[in-house]
Amino acid sequence: NVLLSYGTGAVMGVPAHDERDFAFAKRYNLPIRVVVAPPGWRGEELEQAYTEPGTMVNSAQFDGLPSQQGAEAISDFLEEGGWGKRAVTYRLRDWLISRQRYWGAPIPIIYCPNCGTVPVPEEDLPVLLPEDAEFKPTGESPLKYCEQFVNTTCPR
Repeated sequence: NVLLSYGTGAVMGVPAHDERDFAFAKRYNLPIRVVVAPPGWRGEELEQAYTEPGTMVNSAQFDGLPSQQGAEAISDFLEEGGWGKRAVTYRLRDWLISRQRYWGAPIPIIYCPNCGTVPVPEEDLPVLLPEDAEFKPTGESPLKYCEQFVNTTCPR
């Protein structure tokens, strides 16, 4: 089934590697072609979708590559041929802000002493939280002590 609230609007079917596509292919007796092999796979039919990293198979010149390396190689191939380009699509949805927490969604606003509040430019969204924040028992946000996060540059 197609989820209208998910993704870019393109329809892609990978029944061997997506649970919904696998169920759809089984229900309608469609072929299930494995392109990322699980460890020890010898060509047998999958009993469920394989969604973990593995080895590229049935993938022409990318056969034998670890799947993560294969994804990079395929992206390079498509970009070099002018058929596509890399893009990151975050699965963000509308949300309500009641208070900001370190582990929640950061509010994409920068405070500048000269300009006041300035929205983070769209090309810099989403704002990702630093992974090296220190949690101290002060009751204050761990972001307060994270220099590269607090001392950012005004985009204006």
